[in-house]
Amino acid sequence: MNNWKERAEVLFFKDKLNINRISEKLGVSRKSISKYLGSREGYQEERENRKQLNSEKRREYKREWDRKNRNTLPRNITADDLKRDHETAVKILSAEKYH
Repeated sequence: MNNWKERAEVLFFKDKLNINRISEKLGVSRKSISKYLGSREGYQEERENRKQLNSEKRREYKREWDRKNRNTLPRNITADDLKRDHETAVKILSAEKYH
């Protein structure tokens, strides 16, 4: 009985696996593992550390995604380009009929 508990601790604290993965590996329910690990010293600190790490990873992923995907406009836009686009948009909107 204690064998799965010891293995669950090692997998959680040292191998950094989440409760779902531990459950799959050990064949023990998630609820049992969660309840056991929740009673162990250092569990809350480990959860907070993981939460902080995931938050930092997510923030960096968002920044990188923005750098790659939001740079779609050409860099050398001139005032003449903007004026021409504006005049084109005005013509299109003026031609539409509203009821």
